Amino acid sequence: MWPFEDTLANKLRNQDILKKYREWLRKWLYQGNKYNASAVFSIVLAIVLLSAVGLYTWNHSQTKQAITTNNTSQVTEKNYQKEPAANQTQSNKNNQNIDKPEKNETPAPLAVNPEELVKPVMGHTLTSVGISFSEVFQDYRYNTGVALAAKPGSEIKLALPGTVTLVVSGENNTQTVSINHGNGWESSYSGLEEVRAKAGERLEENTVLGKLGKYERVNGVSENHLYFKLTRNGEPVDPNIYWK
Repeated sequence: MWPFEDTLANKLRNQDILKKYREWLRKWLYQGNKYNASAVFSIVLAIVLLSAVGLYTWNHSQTKQAITTNNTSQVTEKNYQKEPAANQTQSNKNNQNIDKPEKNETPAPLAVNPEELVKPVMGHTLTSVGISFSEVFQDYRYNTGVALAAKPGSEIKLALPGTVTLVVSGENNTQTVSINHGNGWESSYSGLEEVRAKAGERLEENTVLGKLGKYERVNGVSENHLYFKLTRNGEPVDPNIYWK
């Protein structure tokens, strides 16, 4: 029945290939002016099979793509969850490093009770905190500290336990020592010619800071004296109310 057999080829020798194929197909589909049922069924079956194969291939590709997308999303979510945990751990380490004090830092002195205040040198009080008359300048002046009469060379002792914060030069070639007692309390000792303490050193009450120098006609006071200041949160306090 193939159109290119010898017998059919002889009959259709003068026709082109397309006409030969159409003639063969017409003869194959029609058998005596009737459809060839087996031929039609074969064509329909082939179309159905091809469609089924194409549909299956498309569904399989879509399912594979969905699975790949889902796996990628899960991996991204896991990585996102791990990153904050790592950042939190690093933050905790940084906080620990910040909160951890350095070993070389000078420890702050403990808070003290001003009721335990003692005189740094045994001598009468020449001036008190507040306004007083100056024999040197012959006028009234405001004093932030008290002048304690003492001779040059007298030992000067610490009035309260604390830490030395500053040692600086003062008038008449003397030095001033500042002490931090904690809880806002500070004191200073002016008029020393010899200092036996250094900055950062923690000292106990009655420790000898040094010796008094020649310190007269200073702070409006004519006599030789130690000028002692006591403050709390920067405000002057009269130590006369605390002397033992």
